Amino acid sequence: MVSFRFCFSPQALSLAGFLFLFKNFILRSMDTQLIIFDFDGVLRDASWTHLYEAYGKIIEAAGKDPSLFFADVGSFRKWYDVDWHKNEEKIFGGTYMPNTLFNKIFHANYDPNIKLFPWVPDTLSYLSNKHKLAILSSSTKESVEKELGELSQVFSFITGAEEVTKLKPDPEGVFLTLKETDTKPEEAIMIGDMNVDFMAGKNAGIKTGVVKWGLGDWEELLALGADFLFEQPEELLRL
Repeated sequence: MVSFRFCFSPQALSLAGFLFLFKNFILRSMDTQLIIFDFDGVLRDASWTHLYEAYGKIIEAAGKDPSLFFADVGSFRKWYDVDWHKNEEKIFGGTYMPNTLFNKIFHANYDPNIKLFPWVPDTLSYLSNKHKLAILSSSTKESVEKELGELSQVFSFITGAEEVTKLKPDPEGVFLTLKETDTKPEEAIMIGDMNVDFMAGKNAGIKTGVVKWGLGDWEELLALGADFLFEQPEELLRL
């Protein structure tokens, strides 16, 4: 595991040990050709409260009472699955079937409340001069590209939920991105804010990074053993 803030005390290491870790950090950074970002919680703000409210609207549109599924934001967080196909299975029963109407209800209620982080344009501009960039999101591609606007042009490939049959942590979206960008697994990194992002990258055999500013619990993310830890957005610039 490599942290851009070096979350250890150099004094606690021998000089040889410190130099080994630093060399490992440099080598891992230099061979990264492709950065695959999760979107919500990494480049765009994310909110448990607005997720809770949006799902309430979906359940009401289905003619059901949201309180039968969750009573408040706290219970919603326990009910919610990042693989939203499973959430719809809980609501409607049976196996997930694509439903354009409920996607529209979700994004109409959720998207207006969340925005790109203010540091994103400059960061993407800098990184795009050094690396190929891609997005693998469980949101729809339409939602992602609408939020990005002209910034969409800095990405070599954008994958939304409608372009895969299985969402993260399944590696399908990572494999698709590697294929479309002509990138070897050892040349790529997946950066996300949830354990499913880490698992999608790990399951695809690429490097992984986790960020502290998203929806995921930082202590749980630390325990995953990701290759890179990003506590502040400016640390992305060191890739």
